[in-house]
Amino acid sequence: MIYQNVANAIKLRINSEEYEVGDILPSEKALAQELQVSVMTVRKALALLESEKLIVKRHGSGSFVARKINYHGGELDGFNYQMNIVGVTNYVNKVIEFTLLDAPPAIAQQLKIEPGEKVYYIRRVRLIDDIPVLIENSYIPVAPFPWLSIGNMEQSKFNYFRKECNITILESHRSYSPVQATREQAGLLQVPVNSLLLRVQSVSYSQNNQVVDLSDIYQNTNKYIVKHVIRR
Repeated sequence: MIYQNVANAIKLRINSEEYEVGDILPSEKALAQELQVSVMTVRKALALLESEKLIVKRHGSGSFVARKINYHGGELDGFNYQMNIVGVTNYVNKVIEFTLLDAPPAIAQQLKIEPGEKVYYIRRVRLIDDIPVLIENSYIPVAPFPWLSIGNMEQSKFNYFRKECNITILESHRSYSPVQATREQAGLLQVPVNSLLLRVQSVSYSQNNQVVDLSDIYQNTNKYIVKHVIRR
């Protein structure tokens, strides 16, 4: 629908460097002229963005940027940290699987442990305002974290590692690739099958080059984007 395309165009601008949280958007008439659509179409697009809580409309004043989905974070920042620094409070880490496994050879090799050693397999869905934004599949060795629980994984796992286990993530290796959503992923993220997702494969290291987390993440980039700034 046209108004959805208009909403996406405005959303791109909101998440660019052009706007900061709290900035006012152009008037409906100005947006209509700029995007060459009717004022009614712009109004419907803004209503959609308001329902997604990206903007807030103030009677007599206009529409203001309420927040971005382009979260700024470093390579070692976790989801919870990213939410906290942008002031998002209504987010949830939903654990949908928590299993103890004998490490298969391929997983053991990446975790730098022996095949058959115990590992946790944990699957989480991250939600913002009850909207699922990413799926995370993680393998974590049991030996450094013998008391890891579902409750811990409903919070920040990196905070748990650091505060409860005295293990700090010092380095993270990540690779990025576009993939199409499987039927299962589409169901979890509430998107059409074959929708484009961003796959992030992450290996996290602590002291002594110890691998403490192996994660495979699938992001709905229409709802959740992380912007990394790398400086020399």
